[in-house]
Amino acid sequence: MNNIITLEYTDVFDENRQKKVTFSQDLIPSKTNVKSLFAILVDGKSMQPKINDKAIVIADLSSKEVEDDSIYIVYYDNKMWVKKAILKQNSFLFISINEDYKHLVYKQEDVYVVAKAILTFTKL
Repeated sequence: MNNIITLEYTDVFDENRQKKVTFSQDLIPSKTNVKSLFAILVDGKSMQPKINDKAIVIADLSSKEVEDDSIYIVYYDNKMWVKKAILKQNSFLFISINEDYKHLVYKQEDVYVVAKAILTFTKL
């Protein structure tokens, strides 16, 4: 059973209770450092339809090298944001996927890249 990963996260929608998400290691890229994984709960619709509001995102703290068209957890304005990286004129921008939130755009030099998002879970 050592191919099962369990991570804790804080459920901000349920009185900040500590909860766990358990999943198979087969769901993550083989080169991922399992000890660098963490889970975070999404609060917002800016990444829909790819990542839904209240979804759990699994991210890799050891993977901070920005790649075009990948999704990252970035720190900006005292908050953590889930954003997609796009390469534009030799510089990365972190954008929202949802057109209703297209105003949420951050330049790479204005954010701290926390981790690369590698997996998401959504309640249906």
